[in-house]
Amino acid sequence: MTQAEAFLPRVRRLALNRQATEAQVFLEEGFLYLRQDGFACFAQGVEAEGVEGFSLGRTGVVIRFKDGSALRLTYRLGRLRPRLC
Repeated sequence: MTQAEAFLPRVRRLALNRQATEAQVFLEEGFLYLRQDGFACFAQGVEAEGVEGFSLGRTGVVIRFKDGSALRLTYRLGRLRPRLC
């Protein structure tokens, strides 16, 4: 099982700011805070040590894990749609 497959069932909600520079991925036991702009790019919170990188967009976020797996979290018609990449 990859890290993305293990992370996927724990995701509950995604919150993005209007500028698409910050995201909070709410999990069962806390949240993962992601920030990416011209001055900073970091992840902190639950499971932050397993995140290799991420990219934020207007509709969602792609999280890349250290084992090479990736997870895409997007919204469609007001519902969270997580998918493995």
